[in-house]
Amino acid sequence: MTTTAQSSLKPSIKDLFSKNTDYKFPEQAINQAESLKALSNDLYTDNVRFIYELIQNADDAEAHDVVISIMEDKYLIVAHDGKPFNEKDLQGLCGVNNGTKKKNLEKIGYKGLGFKAVFGKSDLVYVNTNSEWFRFDSSYRIKWSELWGTKDQETWELNNDRQLIYPWQINPIWTSQAEVPNVIRTYITLKCYRSQVAYIILLNSSDEIRSAIDQLKEQPYTFLFLRNISKITFDMKHLDILSIVYDMDCCLKKISFNQEMISQWFIKRLKLDVPETVRCNLAKDRKVPEKLKFIKIAEVFLAAKYFDPIMDENNYLVNDGSLRKLNENESILFSYLPTKITEYKFPVLINANFLINANREQIHTGK
Repeated sequence: MTTTAQSSLKPSIKDLFSKNTDYKFPEQAINQAESLKALSNDLYTDNVRFIYELIQNADDAEAHDVVISIMEDKYLIVAHDGKPFNEKDLQGLCGVNNGTKKKNLEKIGYKGLGFKAVFGKSDLVYVNTNSEWFRFDSSYRIKWSELWGTKDQETWELNNDRQLIYPWQINPIWTSQAEVPNVIRTYITLKCYRSQVAYIILLNSSDEIRSAIDQLKEQPYTFLFLRNISKITFDMKHLDILSIVYDMDCCLKKISFNQEMISQWFIKRLKLDVPETVRCNLAKDRKVPEKLKFIKIAEVFLAAKYFDPIMDENNYLVNDGSLRKLNENESILFSYLPTKITEYKFPVLINANFLINANREQIHTGK
């Protein structure tokens, strides 16, 4: 794990933990915990989209290389070489709709919800950034306050016939190296030594996540519109490397898997003026994220599948290089990562900052 010169996050982690566990009444903790539990479980029912979210976070951190692995059949590891966490990143990770991407058009995310999807798949998540550790741990018990009316938690639960649960999903716990399982520390040191950030997620079910990763490897074009990532290493039973190379001279993106080119895409970037009437409507709509409310120019990307010229054995041109129309089952809309919107049947892939729902699968209707 690479270390950069920046101040320790330890004071910020401890301060956030103190603020996020300071409840006047136990019922406040329970209500917030139940809300976060429902949010995490409902946000991404599709396991593939859960992986997308972690990749999006890496892309927004300006990562170029990402490593994805399942270790010991229980830990999902996603590590990247992007920017390490700062205090604002930490606050965004531990809040709801308090992310650092809300107003930044250069970032894919904007809802401040995405990382919460992790907690629908896990009860224990370690985060390593700039060689420091913290965790989110459902089994961690915070200090009981006698101001809550009883001498301890067990007595309160008995008196109220109710289990006390905390919103552990927003409570970062400072974690020393010694508290991190040795197998995790060894993997991060040996396999992710170039990484600045690593998420280590103890999975409730590794089989479904493994299947989702296999599905991603079979659909490499889904990463076509990422802004920064150029390499994803899948360190599973076999080592597989997905590469995305952009040839600016030809406006071509080339996607390779284990050094074999899978597809090429001609990319056209359009800048469209947003009419004032549209901007006014956006500004008044409470459902529109801040970063889209006052946008004056909208970027739209078109990607057409491209095939190289074909030569025969005598080096004569058989077929010019050409663009090909997509099959209907290939035609989906992207909001930098693929949505599930397939009904338009465009002959090319279209990517834009669409106003999509929380799980990034559908466009808000009527918008």
